Amino acid sequence: MKRAVLVLVVLAVCATAGTARADGDPASDYLLGTQVFLPFDVKLPAAKQQELISVVRGANKSGYKIRVALIGSAYDLGAVASLWRKPRPYARFLAAEIQFIYKQRLLIVMPNGFGFNWEKHSSSKEYAVLSTIPIGTGAVGMLDSAVSAVRKLAATSGVKVAPTRAVGAGRKSSGFAHRRALIVVAVIAGLALAVLLRLALRRKIP
Repeated sequence: MKRAVLVLVVLAVCATAGTARADGDPASDYLLGTQVFLPFDVKLPAAKQQELISVVRGANKSGYKIRVALIGSAYDLGAVASLWRKPRPYARFLAAEIQFIYKQRLLIVMPNGFGFNWEKHSSSKEYAVLSTIPIGTGAVGMLDSAVSAVRKLAATSGVKVAPTRAVGAGRKSSGFAHRRALIVVAVIAGLALAVLLRLALRRKIP
């Protein structure tokens, strides 16, 4: 019994710690729970952030399921920096990373182009649409291009996007804060599991 409890604790701690260290591909962590990933080290006006988040949220509420990742530099790719300026391969990579939670449309925006993936679907129609949308200059230009892309992609499926207010969108998403939160959660979980293990072992001691 003690050995089984110990194994479970070790596995749980390792899994949690692995999540806290999941900097290999930051967007894969972020898009598990949100619809938009914004660059870590690029300053974007709050109004612009809200515009993109609102449009993506509106598309999803209207039935066009999609998540968007803006990749402003190789830094946003973490350990997979080799995929920088390779939006199509990265779209496939990121989709595979989050497929156990999300299997719908995924749009990638890099300074040199778009990437798109939808598991078990051809992306030829989407890439034909995306080829008509130029990527704007700088971070704001990328964001504007992402907004246009979501609208046009949804339109090809007969969905008119009605933007919704994005709660908290005025606060910039911080990659550092996100990772710090994961580390804190990992530490707390580890301590809690250690306490539970100690209590379990004490109960077994005659």
